[in-house]
Amino acid sequence: MLGEPGRAPIVCSSALQYLQDLKSAQRRVGAPISDSQVVRDFERSLRRQGAMRPTRQAVPATHQDIQRVLRKEAGSQVGLAIALAWAGAARVSDVTRLTVGDVSWEDGFVAVNWSQTKSDPFRLGVTTGLVLSEDWSAELRRHVEGRPPGELILSVSYAQVKAALKRARPELTGHSIRRGALFRLLQKGLHLEEIRRLSRHSSLDALVRYLPAGKLAVARETATSSGLLAVNVLP
Repeated sequence: MLGEPGRAPIVCSSALQYLQDLKSAQRRVGAPISDSQVVRDFERSLRRQGAMRPTRQAVPATHQDIQRVLRKEAGSQVGLAIALAWAGAARVSDVTRLTVGDVSWEDGFVAVNWSQTKSDPFRLGVTTGLVLSEDWSAELRRHVEGRPPGELILSVSYAQVKAALKRARPELTGHSIRRGALFRLLQKGLHLEEIRRLSRHSSLDALVRYLPAGKLAVARETATSSGLLAVNVLP
């Protein structure tokens, strides 16, 4: 931990560790900076991300919001993108990068290989199981059958998804899907580690920035031992 007199300490994270490493490097070349400066730089970076200002984070979509949008977008690519993002607690950008070869059908769910995501810069790929309604599962099949594995499944933009959400509730944005899905998974009683694996956050620290502190206090944190996690957030 680092801190200044009279101020609460800040717990180290990967970002803070990076700044500490930077400070060490600067010291070695004869241009040291103080711990206070490192802390200020770290806090400034968090403010830019909105992590220290919850009001700047995306308003979480509710189950009712998503159902309303999906009814209006039935059979459309925008609707399919939203259904996949909600079921996978995924970013809209991750869904729009999915190719035909990234999806397959297992017993009762769709296996999705997230091979091109912000959380996986080296494209190692993480596979999760999504439970879609029969209608959206059939729509997904219609978009992938008979097409080459490398083709994108959808040709929709973030702006189109955002516009559909705002028609249902003006304060929603594309990232409201991911944040709302994470809230819903917590409400359904999933362990934090299970949620982290489904959402593909790099750490629990990264995940909990999305979640309400009151609910985190009672969340169960026992990890699951299953190899492939399938979660239904679209009952």
